[in-house]
Amino acid sequence: MNQEEKAFIIRAYDKAKLAELYSPGRTAAAALQTLYRWMRRNMLLQEELNEAGYNKFRHSFLKHEVAIIVRHLGEP
Repeated sequence: MNQEEKAFIIRAYDKAKLAELYSPGRTAAAALQTLYRWMRRNMLLQEELNEAGYNKFRHSFLKHEVAIIVRHLGEP
């Protein structure tokens, strides 16, 4: 890991911030659309998030939701 790379930390993230980490260089709206598309297409991810109490209307992902996303999509 070079000096510019930082280790990804599992914590609560604003949805737009996490989306931008997965899609650097894109606008927040485009990055969110991409992340939501990946989430919709991954049924196991959706099921696990629903079991964990995921609320699509909340503006952030909770720490345990981020852990689930990373487990299914990998680190950004």
